[in-house]
Amino acid sequence: METSGRFSDVAKLFALKTLPDSEVELVGDVPFATVEPYKTKALAHLAEHLKLPGFRPGHVPADMVLKQVGEVAVLEEAVEMFMKDFYIELIQEHKVDPVGRPNIAITKLAPGNPVGLTVRVSVYPSVEAPKEWKKLHEQIALEVAEPATQEEVDRTIADLQKSRATKAEDGTEVLPEVTDEFAKSLGMFDSVAALREQITKGITEEKVRQARDKRRGKLIEALLEKSSIEVPSIFVESELQKILAQMREDIQRMGMQMDDYLKRMQKTEDDIKNEFRDQARKRAKLQLLLNKIAEEEKVAADEAAVEAEIKHALEHFPEAKPDLVRIHIETVLRNEKVLKILEGEKNPTNEPAAHDHTH
Repeated sequence: METSGRFSDVAKLFALKTLPDSEVELVGDVPFATVEPYKTKALAHLAEHLKLPGFRPGHVPADMVLKQVGEVAVLEEAVEMFMKDFYIELIQEHKVDPVGRPNIAITKLAPGNPVGLTVRVSVYPSVEAPKEWKKLHEQIALEVAEPATQEEVDRTIADLQKSRATKAEDGTEVLPEVTDEFAKSLGMFDSVAALREQITKGITEEKVRQARDKRRGKLIEALLEKSSIEVPSIFVESELQKILAQMREDIQRMGMQMDDYLKRMQKTEDDIKNEFRDQARKRAKLQLLLNKIAEEEKVAADEAAVEAEIKHALEHFPEAKPDLVRIHIETVLRNEKVLKILEGEKNPTNEPAAHDHTH
Protein backbone atom coordinates (compact mmCIF):
# COMPACT_ATOMS: atom_id res chain seq x y z
CA MET A 1 0.00 0.00 0.00
CA GLU A 2 1.33 3.42 -0.94
CA THR A 3 1.63 6.29 1.48
CA SER A 4 0.04 9.26 -0.24
CA GLY A 5 -1.07 11.41 2.66
CA ARG A 6 -4.29 9.43 3.15
CA PHE A 7 -3.57 9.03 6.87
CA SER A 8 -2.63 12.67 7.53
CA ASP A 9 -5.95 13.43 9.27
CA VAL A 10 -5.35 10.53 11.67
CA ALA A 11 -1.70 11.57 12.20
CA LYS A 12 -2.79 15.09 13.20
CA LEU A 13 -4.83 13.63 16.08
CA PHE A 14 -1.70 12.25 17.75
CA ALA A 15 -0.11 14.25 20.57
CA LEU A 16 3.66 14.73 20.57
CA LYS A 17 5.53 14.65 23.87
CA THR A 18 9.27 15.25 24.31
CA LEU A 19 11.04 12.81 26.62
CA PRO A 20 14.55 12.80 28.17
CA ASP A 21 17.56 11.37 26.29
CA SER A 22 16.36 12.77 22.95
CA GLU A 23 13.23 10.62 22.68
CA VAL A 24 9.69 11.54 21.69
CA GLU A 25 6.37 9.88 22.32
CA LEU A 26 3.40 10.07 19.97
CA VAL A 27 0.07 9.07 21.51
CA GLY A 28 -3.30 8.83 19.82
CA ASP A 29 -6.27 6.77 18.66
CA VAL A 30 -6.84 5.34 15.20
CA PRO A 31 -10.46 4.93 14.04
CA PHE A 32 -11.41 1.26 13.73
CA ALA A 33 -12.55 1.86 10.15
CA THR A 34 -8.96 2.89 9.24
CA VAL A 35 -7.49 -0.38 10.52
CA GLU A 36 -10.32 -2.68 9.38
CA PRO A 37 -9.25 -2.93 5.69
CA TYR A 38 -5.99 -4.54 6.87
CA LYS A 39 -7.84 -7.48 8.47
CA THR A 40 -8.06 -9.37 5.17
CA LYS A 41 -4.30 -9.18 4.63
CA ALA A 42 -3.73 -10.04 8.30
CA LEU A 43 -5.89 -13.18 8.00
CA ALA A 44 -4.04 -14.25 4.84
CA HIS A 45 -0.68 -13.73 6.54
CA LEU A 46 -1.71 -15.71 9.62
CA ALA A 47 -3.08 -18.50 7.40
CA GLU A 48 0.36 -18.91 5.80
CA HIS A 49 1.81 -19.93 9.15
CA LEU A 50 -1.15 -21.88 10.52
CA LYS A 51 -1.04 -25.69 10.47
CA LEU A 52 -4.35 -27.54 10.61
CA PRO A 53 -4.95 -31.23 9.87
CA GLY A 54 -6.37 -31.77 6.41
CA PHE A 55 -5.16 -28.41 5.01
CA ARG A 56 -2.01 -27.46 3.19
CA PRO A 57 -0.13 -24.47 4.68
CA GLY A 58 -1.62 -21.25 3.30
CA HIS A 59 -4.89 -22.90 2.28
CA VAL A 60 -6.81 -22.75 5.56
CA PRO A 61 -10.15 -20.92 5.00
CA ALA A 62 -10.36 -17.42 6.51
CA ASP A 63 -13.26 -18.25 8.84
CA MET A 64 -11.29 -21.20 10.27
CA VAL A 65 -8.19 -19.03 10.74
CA LEU A 66 -10.29 -16.49 12.62
CA LYS A 67 -11.80 -19.21 14.81
CA GLN A 68 -8.39 -20.74 15.49
CA VAL A 69 -6.38 -17.58 16.38
CA GLY A 70 -9.17 -15.28 17.62
CA GLU A 71 -10.36 -11.80 16.66
CA VAL A 72 -7.81 -9.97 18.84
CA ALA A 73 -4.82 -11.75 17.28
CA VAL A 74 -6.09 -10.84 13.79
CA LEU A 75 -6.54 -7.23 14.90
CA GLU A 76 -3.00 -7.13 16.33
CA GLU A 77 -1.62 -8.36 13.01
CA ALA A 78 -3.79 -5.82 11.13
CA VAL A 79 -2.51 -2.97 13.33
CA GLU A 80 1.09 -4.08 12.71
CA MET A 81 0.49 -3.98 8.94
CA PHE A 82 -1.26 -0.62 9.21
CA MET A 83 1.68 0.86 11.17
CA LYS A 84 4.10 0.00 8.34
CA ASP A 85 2.13 2.45 6.18
CA PHE A 86 1.10 4.93 8.87
CA TYR A 87 4.43 5.42 10.69
CA ILE A 88 6.07 7.36 7.84
CA GLU A 89 3.16 9.81 7.63
CA LEU A 90 3.04 10.12 11.43
CA ILE A 91 6.67 11.24 11.76
CA GLN A 92 6.40 13.51 8.71
CA GLU A 93 3.28 15.18 10.08
CA HIS A 94 5.00 15.89 13.42
CA LYS A 95 8.37 16.76 11.82
CA VAL A 96 10.19 14.05 13.76
CA ASP A 97 13.71 13.06 12.64
CA PRO A 98 13.87 9.47 13.94
CA VAL A 99 16.99 7.48 14.82
CA GLY A 100 16.64 3.70 14.87
CA ARG A 101 13.46 1.67 15.13
CA PRO A 102 10.36 2.87 16.96
CA ASN A 103 8.82 1.14 19.95
CA ILE A 104 5.11 0.73 19.16
CA ALA A 105 2.66 -0.26 21.89
CA ILE A 106 -1.05 -0.99 21.41
CA THR A 107 -2.79 0.49 24.45
CA LYS A 108 -6.42 -0.15 23.44
CA LEU A 109 -7.69 -2.93 21.18
CA ALA A 110 -11.27 -4.14 20.85
CA PRO A 111 -13.33 -4.99 17.75
CA GLY A 112 -15.28 -1.97 16.48
CA ASN A 113 -13.50 0.52 18.78
CA PRO A 114 -10.67 3.02 18.12
CA VAL A 115 -7.20 1.52 18.45
CA GLY A 116 -5.00 3.24 21.05
CA LEU A 117 -1.34 3.56 20.07
CA THR A 118 1.81 4.86 21.76
CA VAL A 119 4.88 5.30 19.57
CA ARG A 120 8.27 6.03 21.17
CA VAL A 121 11.35 6.71 19.11
CA SER A 122 14.78 8.31 19.51
CA VAL A 123 15.26 11.48 17.49
CA TYR A 124 18.37 13.16 16.14
CA PRO A 125 19.18 15.81 18.74
CA SER A 126 19.55 19.52 18.23
CA VAL A 127 23.30 20.12 18.18
CA GLU A 128 24.99 23.48 18.57
CA ALA A 129 28.72 23.95 18.98
CA PRO A 130 29.68 26.43 21.75
CA LYS A 131 29.97 29.96 20.34
CA GLU A 132 33.57 30.44 21.46
CA TRP A 133 34.87 26.95 20.63
CA LYS A 134 37.54 28.37 18.27
CA LYS A 135 39.09 30.29 21.18
CA LEU A 136 39.36 27.34 23.55
CA HIS A 137 42.93 26.64 22.39
CA GLU A 138 43.94 30.11 23.61
CA GLN A 139 42.77 29.24 27.13
CA ILE A 140 44.48 25.85 27.40
CA ALA A 141 48.22 26.01 26.84
CA LEU A 142 50.43 23.18 25.67
CA GLU A 143 52.70 22.10 28.50
CA VAL A 144 56.40 22.21 27.67
CA ALA A 145 57.74 18.67 27.31
CA GLU A 146 61.08 18.30 29.07
CA PRO A 147 63.79 16.45 27.12
CA ALA A 148 64.79 12.93 28.19
CA THR A 149 67.00 12.83 31.28
CA GLN A 150 70.14 10.74 31.59
CA GLU A 151 68.41 8.73 34.31
CA GLU A 152 65.52 7.85 31.95
CA VAL A 153 67.98 6.79 29.23
CA ASP A 154 69.95 4.69 31.74
CA ARG A 155 66.73 3.04 32.93
CA THR A 156 65.76 2.14 29.36
CA ILE A 157 69.20 0.64 28.68
CA ALA A 158 68.93 -1.34 31.93
CA ASP A 159 65.59 -2.75 30.72
CA LEU A 160 67.24 -3.71 27.42
CA GLN A 161 70.01 -5.46 29.33
CA LYS A 162 67.44 -7.45 31.33
CA SER A 163 65.67 -8.47 28.14
CA ARG A 164 68.96 -9.94 26.84
CA ALA A 165 70.03 -11.52 30.13
CA THR A 166 71.27 -15.12 30.24
CA LYS A 167 71.37 -17.70 33.02
CA ALA A 168 74.65 -18.78 34.61
CA GLU A 169 75.23 -22.40 35.67
CA ASP A 170 74.25 -21.55 39.23
CA GLY A 171 70.99 -20.02 37.99
CA THR A 172 71.90 -16.38 38.54
CA GLU A 173 71.02 -13.80 35.94
CA VAL A 174 73.92 -12.50 33.87
CA LEU A 175 73.40 -9.11 32.20
CA PRO A 176 75.31 -8.30 29.01
CA GLU A 177 77.81 -5.45 29.19
CA VAL A 178 76.79 -2.21 27.54
CA THR A 179 79.32 -2.21 24.69
CA ASP A 180 79.22 -1.28 21.03
CA GLU A 181 78.64 -4.98 20.27
CA PHE A 182 75.59 -4.93 22.57
CA ALA A 183 74.30 -1.83 20.74
CA LYS A 184 74.79 -3.54 17.36
CA SER A 185 72.85 -6.60 18.56
CA LEU A 186 69.79 -4.40 19.15
CA GLY A 187 69.45 -3.19 15.59
CA MET A 188 70.81 -0.41 13.43
CA PHE A 189 73.20 1.07 15.97
CA ASP A 190 76.95 1.05 15.43
CA SER A 191 77.83 2.23 18.92
CA VAL A 192 76.57 2.82 22.46
CA ALA A 193 76.58 6.56 21.71
CA ALA A 194 74.22 6.02 18.74
CA LEU A 195 71.98 3.83 20.90
CA ARG A 196 71.80 6.47 23.66
CA GLU A 197 71.09 9.17 21.09
CA GLN A 198 68.17 7.20 19.62
CA ILE A 199 66.73 6.38 23.06
CA THR A 200 67.00 10.07 24.07
CA LYS A 201 65.18 11.08 20.88
CA GLY A 202 62.47 8.43 21.39
CA ILE A 203 61.76 9.35 25.02
CA THR A 204 61.68 13.08 24.18
CA GLU A 205 59.25 12.52 21.27
CA GLU A 206 57.03 10.39 23.52
CA LYS A 207 56.92 13.20 26.10
CA VAL A 208 55.91 15.65 23.36
CA ARG A 209 53.12 13.27 22.26
CA GLN A 210 51.92 12.87 25.83
CA ALA A 211 51.83 16.65 26.31
CA ARG A 212 49.78 17.05 23.10
CA ASP A 213 47.42 14.24 24.11
CA LYS A 214 46.97 15.79 27.56
CA ARG A 215 46.10 19.17 26.05
CA ARG A 216 43.74 17.59 23.53
CA GLY A 217 42.00 15.79 26.40
CA LYS A 218 41.55 19.09 28.25
CA LEU A 219 40.21 20.80 25.10
CA ILE A 220 37.71 17.99 24.55
CA GLU A 221 36.55 18.20 28.18
CA ALA A 222 36.11 21.97 27.84
CA LEU A 223 34.15 21.53 24.60
CA LEU A 224 31.86 18.94 26.22
CA GLU A 225 31.32 21.07 29.35
CA LYS A 226 30.22 24.07 27.28
CA SER A 227 27.75 21.99 25.22
CA SER A 228 24.32 20.85 26.31
CA ILE A 229 23.11 18.02 24.06
CA GLU A 230 20.47 15.41 24.80
CA VAL A 231 22.25 12.29 23.56
CA PRO A 232 19.89 9.58 22.23
CA SER A 233 20.17 6.37 24.24
CA ILE A 234 20.60 4.46 20.97
CA PHE A 235 23.87 6.38 20.36
CA VAL A 236 25.07 5.63 23.90
CA GLU A 237 24.27 1.94 23.39
CA SER A 238 26.22 1.95 20.12
CA GLU A 239 29.29 3.37 21.87
CA LEU A 240 28.91 0.82 24.68
CA GLN A 241 28.96 -1.98 22.11
CA LYS A 242 32.20 -0.56 20.65
CA ILE A 243 33.76 -0.39 24.13
CA LEU A 244 32.72 -3.98 24.85
CA ALA A 245 34.07 -5.18 21.48
CA GLN A 246 37.43 -3.54 22.22
CA MET A 247 37.39 -5.06 25.70
CA ARG A 248 36.76 -8.55 24.26
CA GLU A 249 39.72 -8.11 21.87
CA ASP A 250 42.01 -6.98 24.71
CA ILE A 251 40.93 -9.90 26.91
CA GLN A 252 41.45 -12.41 24.08
CA ARG A 253 44.98 -11.05 23.55
CA MET A 254 45.65 -11.97 27.17
CA GLY A 255 44.54 -15.54 26.39
CA MET A 256 41.12 -15.31 28.07
CA GLN A 257 37.50 -15.26 26.99
CA MET A 258 35.02 -12.58 28.06
CA ASP A 259 32.87 -15.06 30.02
CA ASP A 260 35.89 -16.28 32.02
CA TYR A 261 36.95 -12.68 32.70
CA LEU A 262 33.46 -11.75 33.93
CA LYS A 263 33.37 -14.79 36.25
CA ARG A 264 36.77 -13.93 37.66
CA MET A 265 35.70 -10.32 38.24
CA GLN A 266 32.30 -11.49 39.60
CA LYS A 267 30.52 -9.14 37.20
CA THR A 268 27.92 -9.36 34.45
CA GLU A 269 28.03 -7.69 31.05
CA ASP A 270 25.37 -5.26 32.33
CA ASP A 271 27.70 -4.33 35.23
CA ILE A 272 30.44 -3.50 32.70
CA LYS A 273 27.98 -1.46 30.62
CA ASN A 274 26.92 0.53 33.68
CA GLU A 275 30.57 1.26 34.53
CA PHE A 276 31.27 2.60 31.04
CA ARG A 277 27.91 4.30 30.37
CA ASP A 278 29.15 7.82 31.24
CA GLN A 279 32.22 7.33 29.05
CA ALA A 280 30.00 6.06 26.21
CA ARG A 281 27.70 9.08 26.57
CA LYS A 282 30.71 11.43 26.40
CA ARG A 283 32.00 9.68 23.29
CA ALA A 284 28.60 9.91 21.60
CA LYS A 285 28.24 13.58 22.57
CA LEU A 286 31.73 14.37 21.27
CA GLN A 287 30.99 12.70 17.93
CA LEU A 288 27.81 14.75 17.55
CA LEU A 289 29.81 17.93 18.22
CA LEU A 290 32.60 16.96 15.83
CA ASN A 291 29.99 16.23 13.13
CA LYS A 292 28.41 19.66 13.67
CA ILE A 293 31.74 21.51 13.58
CA ALA A 294 32.80 19.60 10.46
CA GLU A 295 29.53 20.60 8.81
CA GLU A 296 29.88 24.28 9.79
CA GLU A 297 33.56 24.49 8.83
CA LYS A 298 33.11 22.36 5.68
CA VAL A 299 35.76 19.90 6.87
CA ALA A 300 36.21 16.67 4.92
CA ALA A 301 38.76 13.88 5.10
CA ASP A 302 41.55 14.04 2.50
CA GLU A 303 40.54 11.65 -0.28
CA ALA A 304 44.07 10.36 -0.90
CA ALA A 305 44.48 9.58 2.80
CA VAL A 306 41.09 7.85 2.85
CA GLU A 307 41.98 5.62 -0.11
CA ALA A 308 45.37 4.72 1.41
CA GLU A 309 43.75 3.82 4.73
CA ILE A 310 41.01 1.75 3.06
CA LYS A 311 43.62 -0.21 1.13
CA HIS A 312 45.61 -0.85 4.30
CA ALA A 313 42.52 -1.85 6.31
CA LEU A 314 41.22 -4.30 3.68
CA GLU A 315 44.65 -5.92 3.41
CA HIS A 316 44.50 -6.71 7.13
CA PHE A 317 40.74 -7.35 7.34
CA PRO A 318 39.74 -8.77 3.92
CA GLU A 319 36.35 -9.94 5.25
CA ALA A 320 35.33 -6.36 6.18
CA LYS A 321 32.62 -4.59 4.15
CA PRO A 322 34.31 -1.85 2.03
CA ASP A 323 31.39 0.60 2.40
CA LEU A 324 31.45 0.39 6.20
CA VAL A 325 35.25 0.60 6.24
CA ARG A 326 35.07 3.78 4.13
CA ILE A 327 32.51 5.42 6.44
CA HIS A 328 34.58 4.54 9.51
CA ILE A 329 37.86 5.81 8.03
CA GLU A 330 36.31 9.02 6.68
CA THR A 331 34.87 9.69 10.15
CA VAL A 332 38.19 9.02 11.92
CA LEU A 333 40.17 11.26 9.53
CA ARG A 334 37.54 14.02 9.54
CA ASN A 335 37.48 13.91 13.36
CA GLU A 336 41.26 14.29 13.42
CA LYS A 337 41.12 17.42 11.24
CA VAL A 338 38.39 18.96 13.44
CA LEU A 339 40.40 18.21 16.58
CA LYS A 340 43.45 19.88 15.02
CA ILE A 341 41.32 22.98 14.36
CA LEU A 342 40.21 22.81 18.01
CA GLU A 343 43.92 22.78 18.94
CA GLY A 344 44.47 25.95 16.92
CA GLU A 345 45.78 24.69 13.56
CA LYS A 346 44.66 26.87 10.67
CA ASN A 347 44.80 24.41 7.74
CA PRO A 348 44.99 20.88 9.13
CA THR A 349 45.69 17.93 6.83
CA ASN A 350 45.38 14.18 7.17
CA GLU A 351 49.02 13.20 7.21
CA PRO A 352 50.10 9.68 6.20
CA ALA A 353 48.57 7.67 9.00
CA ALA A 354 49.96 5.38 11.63
CA HIS A 355 47.03 3.08 10.72
CA ASP A 356 45.16 3.46 13.97
CA HIS A 357 41.46 2.80 13.33
CA THR A 358 40.43 2.56 16.97
CA HIS A 359 39.08 6.11 17.44
